[in-house]
Amino acid sequence: MLFDDYLRDQAVKYRALAEQAADELARQELLELADVCDEVADSAEDRQTAG
Repeated sequence: MLFDDYLRDQAVKYRALAEQAADELARQELLELADVCDEVADSAEDRQTAG
């Protein structure tokens, strides 16, 4: 599994946890973590295709 695939998988897991979270602050933090995982995965993927 490539690093970007791993991060995208983590983002999916964080979003699933966010859906189950009762606490709004925890939900928001999990969604932000998912977004960061997606951003880093995009960046890693861009670097792979660039060289």
